[in-house]
Amino acid sequence: MLKSIIKESVNYINSIRMKSFRSHLDININPGKGSVLILGSNGVGKTSILEAISIFSYGKGIRNAKFYEMTNKEKDSFIVNLILQTSTELSLEYKTFYDKNNKLRKTYINDKEISAINLRKNIPMLWIAPYTEKIFSGTAALRRVFLDRIVSIFDDEHAIRVSDYEKNLKQRAKILKEKSEDEVWLETLEKQLSRLSVAISSSRLEVIMRLTKYLKKPIFNFPEAKVFFKNSIEEKLANIPALDLEEFLSKKYKESREIDMILGGSRVGCHKSDLEVINLQKNLPAHMCSSGEQKSLLISIIISTAIAFKEYTKKSPIILLDEVFTHLDLEKKESLLEELINLESQVWITATEKERFLKNRKSFCYHYLTKSGLENV
Repeated sequence: MLKSIIKESVNYINSIRMKSFRSHLDININPGKGSVLILGSNGVGKTSILEAISIFSYGKGIRNAKFYEMTNKEKDSFIVNLILQTSTELSLEYKTFYDKNNKLRKTYINDKEISAINLRKNIPMLWIAPYTEKIFSGTAALRRVFLDRIVSIFDDEHAIRVSDYEKNLKQRAKILKEKSEDEVWLETLEKQLSRLSVAISSSRLEVIMRLTKYLKKPIFNFPEAKVFFKNSIEEKLANIPALDLEEFLSKKYKESREIDMILGGSRVGCHKSDLEVINLQKNLPAHMCSSGEQKSLLISIIISTAIAFKEYTKKSPIILLDEVFTHLDLEKKESLLEELINLESQVWITATEKERFLKNRKSFCYHYLTKSGLENV
């Protein structure tokens, strides 16, 4: 499960270069250890810079897009190079290449090709983007993806387990659809699904329990939140030993074969879990709060995660904030910015020219983005 890391280390992007990524034909940013503020009007490609960073993390990036969508419309491929400083003496060169014609992605660390999942292990990253603000009013699947991305920065193996689980789930569905009589293979798959379900749920539960105390001490001017599971395997883990739960799930998979064959998918497993978030300031479920209150709750969760991660691992996650200050009042903006500076994380922020309060902050390096390119401010 989660492994504690004792060694103190730094963690920041020394430089990033994008070629043929979205609208950026060739752009290079060298912030060193400082945080980055990218100012510019809408539509000039600010979010694309954050997206290029985010594809080195768990999931599909800050826009939740497909790789062919990230390729410049006039080009067949893109390359993103990133230099990550992981200690005072060690830096790693990350590279990802995508060819949209062959639907081929290759990833490298120091010119050695590795799998995409292993690429993400060394870059703990958190972000807030417009689509993540919809997690409270959206589907349970959106909330699971959001949670699994958080869990993956605490637990390097979590993303691999989730990927294996999804592959096994699809394989089981295929066997049922084809009405295969291979009982032994089906039973083996269901045992693997049961084991993975418990392991995934256990990591999720441990991270939520870890975050609880930090969510009770939110940023000044932001709401206190309560996060818990509902109708899920995670709830059962609180009362049933893991091995007994695995056996219980194996029986449930077997019992549900007939209905799963008719309806497709599976009625059982960690892919059915859901989160409930309560705004304790309003004593309301998050999905009943206003869009502004939901945004404040999301910020509370992400900052609490960053604080918990730093305390647990002695490392600071890289934080990406896409237009996050929009629609916050000045007090909340100032409180959030102060908390970000205190975290000592490298933060990448996009904002419009209107966010004047962000200027003249010594901990940031400033860039102004136009359709012609990037300018230092």
